[in-house]
Amino acid sequence: MSKSSVFNELSSILEKACQHLVDCPWEDKNFYAAWIAQTNYYSRHTTRLLALAGALTPMENQEMHNRFLKHAAEEKGHEKLTLLDLKYFDEKLESFPEMPCTQSFYQTQYYWIEHQDPMAFFGFILYLECAAAKIGGPITKRVEALYGPKACHFLRVHAEEDVDHAAEAIAKVEKFPPNIQAMIIENLKQSADNYENILNACARYAQKAAGKAAA
Repeated sequence: MSKSSVFNELSSILEKACQHLVDCPWEDKNFYAAWIAQTNYYSRHTTRLLALAGALTPMENQEMHNRFLKHAAEEKGHEKLTLLDLKYFDEKLESFPEMPCTQSFYQTQYYWIEHQDPMAFFGFILYLECAAAKIGGPITKRVEALYGPKACHFLRVHAEEDVDHAAEAIAKVEKFPPNIQAMIIENLKQSADNYENILNACARYAQKAAGKAAA
């Protein structure tokens, strides 16, 4: 894949994904609480996945080995931010079981890293970090306007930090050979689809909760 085709496909996938994120009912407390909980379930695997990718990166690619480990250190403890957000609503993680779609979102990454190529993990990285960089700020402002800063630790941190992270990840992917770029795009598509399933499941949870409250 050429540099321009990779960027064009990346942009197309992310444009659709970001619009879906913007259209989500962030103003619905039940949706937001469910999203926070599911975010905890997948984000606590982030450092493990990065460490695994680093461990399986070939010896001759020391630069990427070091990058994965550095990234893991930067993500350390981020899942705890979601617990602070849930605490604001007097909710506990145990009240929100892990959804099958959330499991699919991160479990597939172990496959990509172990059975395809560690660099394929950039599909997952690009999806989350580019989306956060593009629309994390506006969504954070929407949530803060409703609930205040103590309800959006996770959103705020990633909206701020992932701007640089996303740019760095794109720059790395642009230098990869075409076969690796194609693999990354495939993972990106799959990650976007799985994450969309998480958002839809959280919306259904909120609708169900509203129905119970009205009964």
